[in-house]
Amino acid sequence: METKIIIGIDHGNRNMKTANTVFSAAIQPLQARPDSLEHILEYQNQFYYVGGKVPEKECVDKTENENYYLLTLAALAQEMRCRGLTDASVKMGAALPPRRFQQQKESFKKYLLKTKELHFRYEGVHYHVSLENVFVFMQGHVVIHTLLEAVPGYCLLVDIGGGTTDLVEFVDGMPDGKYSISDKAALYCIGKVNEEAIAKTGAGVPAYITEAFMRTGSYDCPKQYQEVIKNCLKSYAEEIYGIIQANHYNLDLTKMVFMGGGSSIVEHFGANEGKDVQFVTDIHANARGCEEAVKSIIRAKQRKMRTA
Repeated sequence: METKIIIGIDHGNRNMKTANTVFSAAIQPLQARPDSLEHILEYQNQFYYVGGKVPEKECVDKTENENYYLLTLAALAQEMRCRGLTDASVKMGAALPPRRFQQQKESFKKYLLKTKELHFRYEGVHYHVSLENVFVFMQGHVVIHTLLEAVPGYCLLVDIGGGTTDLVEFVDGMPDGKYSISDKAALYCIGKVNEEAIAKTGAGVPAYITEAFMRTGSYDCPKQYQEVIKNCLKSYAEEIYGIIQANHYNLDLTKMVFMGGGSSIVEHFGANEGKDVQFVTDIHANARGCEEAVKSIIRAKQRKMRTA
């Protein structure tokens, strides 16, 4: 008998995340079966290398080609491996950015559900997935839902992703329909650091080092580069608060919840003192939030059946 499980997947522009795994949102078809099967997905007699260099631009429509479908298979395999499974009946939770949610939720669900009986291999291991259903949620909403006790009433979600920064208003855990978008996101910041380093030192900074500074606030490198990177990240954090103010939010009165890969920049380098801020820096937060949201839907259906 198949094990029934719920898997949440965060289909990011830079990374794919599940509750327990993360890998680069990059996939490359191979001409033949490689000698090493590490990071290799095999589906419909085709081999793919999963991971590697992350995309530099936002993918506006994740259904435009097969890449995110194949990345979904890899995410299922990695999460099932963490749970000691190779055969399961799965209810999947997925999330779309606020600006794409209404327009793309149905097409994304159809895209992910196009094959319900899945057979594929990942790193040489055969996986069988019976896909029961796919639930598509708004990114950030699922996180706010899980934080409802911590952020009741009115709050502003600031989701700093790879391609865009989204501002979404919530009242008692529900989006009120007001949101704003800026392209000054993590990729923009990484690019600015590199440009400034070239201008000041004559040499660029690899994205890996900038991202390490973003995540932890420091990195062991020569002092002249540390100064450039830290100053750029401080300036970027100021820009984010400037974007919030430009959208008519009072920084003294607004409860702000920062999430997404770029939120750690504001956490480590922002002028946060005196502001009502909370940081959700867990990269798995959306995926885990999707799983909790699916569980809530199931519980609601069960209650309705008992009272019918």
